[in-house]
Amino acid sequence: MRLTMSLGVIGCSLLAAAEYTLNVKVYNTSAVDKGSIYLAPHTGPASGPYVFDQQGKILYSITNRLGNVFDFQPCTYQKTLRYCLFTTGSANIAKGYGNGTASIYDDKFQLIKALPTSDYHEFKIQQSLDTATGAVNDIALLTLYNPVRRDLSQFGVANEEDQGWVIDCRLRALDPTSGKILFDWSALDHVPLSESLVQPTGAINGRSADFAWDYFHLDSIARLYNGDFIVSSRHTSTVYRISGKDGSILWRLGGKSSTFQLQGFQFSSQHDVRVIKDSGSIMKLSMFDNAYNTFTPPQGDSSGKIIELDTATNTARLVQQYNPPPGESGFQSGDGGSLQLLPRGNVFICWGSTPYVTEHTADGLLVYSANYAVIGSSVSSYRAFKAPYTGITNPK
Repeated sequence: MRLTMSLGVIGCSLLAAAEYTLNVKVYNTSAVDKGSIYLAPHTGPASGPYVFDQQGKILYSITNRLGNVFDFQPCTYQKTLRYCLFTTGSANIAKGYGNGTASIYDDKFQLIKALPTSDYHEFKIQQSLDTATGAVNDIALLTLYNPVRRDLSQFGVANEEDQGWVIDCRLRALDPTSGKILFDWSALDHVPLSESLVQPTGAINGRSADFAWDYFHLDSIARLYNGDFIVSSRHTSTVYRISGKDGSILWRLGGKSSTFQLQGFQFSSQHDVRVIKDSGSIMKLSMFDNAYNTFTPPQGDSSGKIIELDTATNTARLVQQYNPPPGESGFQSGDGGSLQLLPRGNVFICWGSTPYVTEHTADGLLVYSANYAVIGSSVSSYRAFKAPYTGITNPK
């Protein structure tokens, strides 16, 4: 028997070591996809990686030992099921970035690989087919946030040396085993500062390295089969296709200079942009649309979106939108969030700074909803995933 002490927060309890619980509010057992829920609540009293079953029972957790944890998920590394996550003790929520370590764990949750220091916004291992040899190789995708000097006088920023500081967001692809860098891309080399929709002010005022202006804010990376990349920039509200050959920008979706005409919809401050389909002139993307900004009129609640692009006509249309649970409020998520397509066609959504996860059928019907903290608390999970759980053999 385990004794609990209420923390006064829905979905939280204090055990021998504090742990979050998943408060299930909607559960259509015949309509949900199979799988367990991978969460990594951070900034709260029980930060760490968690695996829950769909009833809300904890299957595995490590609390208060790894610092702030992001992107906890099962991954494939060297053709074997592993667990990937990013840990940082320096995440600065006010600034929205933080350096740390991308790590790979085995089925005993023992560390088997730690990659070079990077930023927490992306850590994915994708597989790439070498067409010459037929070998399938692992590629790790990482974000880096580096403060550098720049003339920011046109933005009203100057210091004693007449130069300001700006964050150079970098996309890096590397071999996770050898550490060899396979591709490195700098936002500053390709995206002008004038594309930013966030001005240098407050914690990102650009007047020192510690307060560098985060003009771009790279928050997701996906690699296409042909080697190109899809990247998402929160602070330009733009999705970019980047050439994997020379780093040039092939097109923009959204923001100030969109290549595509958005037909009857908009998005802003988006996260977790993924490629669903890439065939000829048609590309289909998924994203979590935060709809959270101070530079356009309020767009209402955040949502999940499926968007189809036609590069022949340079048009973009909304295929499907996934809305918050009916009757709930407070679902305009200020940061984070993810959308995952499940094997049976359902969609699993993490609502970022709104501490909920939901599942929807392909046509938008809500079939699962659960929270792990109250809306408005400091607790959130950057992303969440639903996937099979075969068991971590190392006891808690």
